[in-house]
Amino acid sequence: MSHFTKVQTKITDLLFLKKAISDMDLAYEEGKLKAKGWLWKRAKADLIIPTKSGYDIGFRFNGKSYDVVADWDSINDVDQQSFVNELNQRYAYNVVSDTLTQQGFMVMEEKTEDGKIKITMRKAS
Repeated sequence: MSHFTKVQTKITDLLFLKKAISDMDLAYEEGKLKAKGWLWKRAKADLIIPTKSGYDIGFRFNGKSYDVVADWDSINDVDQQSFVNELNQRYAYNVVSDTLTQQGFMVMEEKTEDGKIKITMRKAS
């Protein structure tokens, strides 16, 4: 049986959420939207990522952070756990990178073979 599930995140900043999604080479739509699920079911969303399966991954602000809302049973081209893990990783990287850059550091990113991100920073002179 298909249904929408909500995954709570610690993602609080829409700008960094959009940067994380772009880093993952995914397109998104923003506004007062409804994420599509199986049998014309819909869930309110502030931002959606259309998937190849025809259903959407939505993001809804709950007043503190963004929840991921999707009909994961119907989305067969995106793995929920892998998606959320990569999204959180890219979001954290963008927040840290932006903060360090504002503090005068140059930030360099390097991905390790196991998919982790290694950040090297140097104080700009």
